[in-house]
Amino acid sequence: MILSLKGKVARRRNKELNSLKQKLPFRQFFAILYFIMSWASRRKSIYTLVFLSIVLIVVFFITFSVVHKPASCFDGIQNQGEQGIDCGGPCSLLCRANYVNPTVLWVRWAKIQSSATYTILAYAENPNIGVGAFNVPYSFKIYDANNILLYNSPVSYASIPANNNFVVFQSGIDIHDKVPARIDFAFSNGIVWQKVPNLEQGITVLSKTLLNADTAPKILATIQNTTANTLANIQSVAIVYDADGNAIAFSKTVTDALASGANADIAFTWPAPFSGQEYKIEIISQVLPQQ
Repeated sequence: MILSLKGKVARRRNKELNSLKQKLPFRQFFAILYFIMSWASRRKSIYTLVFLSIVLIVVFFITFSVVHKPASCFDGIQNQGEQGIDCGGPCSLLCRANYVNPTVLWVRWAKIQSSATYTILAYAENPNIGVGAFNVPYSFKIYDANNILLYNSPVSYASIPANNNFVVFQSGIDIHDKVPARIDFAFSNGIVWQKVPNLEQGITVLSKTLLNADTAPKILATIQNTTANTLANIQSVAIVYDADGNAIAFSKTVTDALASGANADIAFTWPAPFSGQEYKIEIISQVLPQQ
């Protein structure tokens, strides 16, 4: 009998709540429901809401940290003022479409009598101002007077400095007793240009003197580091020109390190006289990356 009465009371309360829900707006209904709830029920609801809120906040921050990543030059997205995907703007890598490949102005070769091998020198120009590149692939082919291929080089790698002119020096080329007549030298496409400091601009040639031109020519020169930092692995190439501007000889030397403001005496030697009358000497220095 008691259970029957409790059931009737519960049904009556549910009926009254449903009637009240239909008559009152949504927010007013839940406000009245909140006040007629017992304190224990209200406290339980508050604890539940607080717990769910904390869980939602934690989930939100975890999701935000995973999904949202700050813009960078390595995110595969064109953002933060980049001119292309991860290139240009604030990125050190430059967009390839905005720059052109270096121009090879001339290529010369010389036979090393002691080893019967050849050395070649490619004189090139970087037309892009303020940018350079590392590990740039290049290759060359050597032909004889009948246009027969004598040597097809494997791919080698060079660094392109930010200054205007530079050289690529390649030695130890063995073509046996053949005589070269033409060399095709080319850089590969897809050069990755970067903003690099023009360190070569800080290397000054203070003096250069040619000795023993009729027997075993030697050039003595002095270079100076005018930058604020020590420069290491400096490659210097001396080129001797005749009166017509043709390169008739070249040689290379490397300076391991040169402190800021310091001088270094460098020398270039040849075992035999030049093939023509020397007229001008050019020395091109380049700071090569450390191996």
